[in-house]
Amino acid sequence: MRYYLEQRDPEFAEKMAEVLCVYRTVKLLKKAAVASRKKPGDPVAIISYDEKPGIQAVATTAPDLPPQPGVHATFARDHEYKRHGTVSLLAGIDLLTGKVHALVKDRHRSREFIEFLKLVDAAYRPTRRSI
Repeated sequence: MRYYLEQRDPEFAEKMAEVLCVYRTVKLLKKAAVASRKKPGDPVAIISYDEKPGIQAVATTAPDLPPQPGVHATFARDHEYKRHGTVSLLAGIDLLTGKVHALVKDRHRSREFIEFLKLVDAAYRPTRRSI
């Protein structure tokens, strides 16, 4: 069996170039900050955002067993687990500073995204621009 990936987006190359341009800008800003001995995140915040809806929230039913020499080298975990429904993860990373902004919610609607945006907005000074 041989697999292939069909390119369905005719604008993919243009979109890819835009994303690569952002990462190139981040690299240049970091390099300039090192040269001028300033913090790289001072003038601008570049947040890379993604979301993952429908993550299973599970818990173990028994405590993990610590490693034991000669028995097992790693932690052992019982295969059974308890389900606690699903959650949505909304997360962004400041590409200049590495700071991660995350929000875990029970639902995945526009109001949760707005809550995430408010969380990020509160993390930065009013004079700082966001891209």
